[in-house]
Amino acid sequence: MGRTGQPFAANLHGVVPDLLTTAKALGNGFPCAALLMSAQLSEQLPVESLGTTFGGGPMACAAIEAVLTAIESQKLLERVRHLGALIRASCRVGPVCAVQGAGLLVGLRTTRPAKQVQAELLECGILAGTSSDPQVLRLLPPFILEDGHVELLRDALRELPA
Repeated sequence: MGRTGQPFAANLHGVVPDLLTTAKALGNGFPCAALLMSAQLSEQLPVESLGTTFGGGPMACAAIEAVLTAIESQKLLERVRHLGALIRASCRVGPVCAVQGAGLLVGLRTTRPAKQVQAELLECGILAGTSSDPQVLRLLPPFILEDGHVELLRDALRELPA
């Protein structure tokens, strides 16, 4: 939900899908999911044609509404775009030779194995992940990340051997 700086990654590429599924982040940890569809497709499906076990549950609906309200009222998409741009502009240092991804869905391409860089960052108190690509360090920071946290990451990366 907005990790790329847009509501969905499809928005980054101008793609308007007929169907889009979303879950997990939609309820901020509360189990829920949604199937979004185009008006054209929706018009062809009678309401009773789709079955669900827990569809329309009041707790799930309340969680979804709260998440969407928070994203809007706290301007989280703008924040994600700002912080993503800051990471891209400042964290190509030390063992990082390239930055990929969008918003706060970030991959730092490293000149040496990402697992080594991950372990060294952990010693500095910075959590990062790895990916299936052994040269990519994965960052999935929370939306409450602050500029100062990005500066800490940049400074720690600067101190690591390239």
